[in-house]
Amino acid sequence: MKQTILSSTFIRFRDKLHNVAAGIVGNSDDADDVIHDAFCRLWSKHGDIADELSAIKLSYTAVRNSAIDTLRRSKSSISVPIESLPEANELETDDDEAARREATYRAVLKLSREVLSHTQYEVFRRHDVEGMPYQEIAAELEMTPEYVRVTLSRARKTIREIYRKQHASE
Repeated sequence: MKQTILSSTFIRFRDKLHNVAAGIVGNSDDADDVIHDAFCRLWSKHGDIADELSAIKLSYTAVRNSAIDTLRRSKSSISVPIESLPEANELETDDDEAARREATYRAVLKLSREVLSHTQYEVFRRHDVEGMPYQEIAAELEMTPEYVRVTLSRARKTIREIYRKQHASE
């Protein structure tokens, strides 16, 4: 009987629910998807529905939540028009990508030597380039591991800020 209340209520209010969904997501096609998704969600909760008023309230809530979820998913995914995609022969090869990464790596190392203090550079080089753990760096440079972390964080921040400024002007 409760499934019948849910189904009949949802079907009776479908047009109004569709209008609510369309108002949130912005178009009728997405609203149709929202309505379907909301009904599927509601169907799993059919045991919680005691009467028609509860079914109406739950229906509107399910549609609103599903519409908001749809908006969030669409905002988190990047949509690129198909016309702007590169042709297969325009794509970078693995060699080009490796060369670009190597050039970026060398630029960051050069930049770090120029802008960081000696201690910051040594901590950065040992941890991020050589892969040494904090404990070893601390022992070699006669620092505490906590100070190594702080120094590395400051070094990265300095490099990041200067690198962004340099590339923002290009």
